[in-house]
Amino acid sequence: MKRGTKMSVWKRLKKPPIPNAFIQWKGTDVCMDIYCKCGFHGHIDDSFVYNVKCPKCNTVYACNPHIELVELTNDEIKEATIIKELDDDEEIF
Repeated sequence: MKRGTKMSVWKRLKKPPIPNAFIQWKGTDVCMDIYCKCGFHGHIDDSFVYNVKCPKCNTVYACNPHIELVELTNDEIKEATIIKELDDDEEIF
């Protein structure tokens, strides 16, 4: 079984402006809602979800590892149940 996404597609994946993050897919489970360009909406709970294929129009998508980070307000921070703190030795861009 072939796993992952070939690097050639990565150069076409859009990176959101800063702040952003990069997900390093390690084959872990994912729960994902998919919205296709044809209007199809589907859901997947599975492992190794590097690429998805629409059952209606057969379009195949690579799952972009770049994600947008949305800054929380003070009220939203109070509501957040889990906040992971980054190590302070990370690079400043």
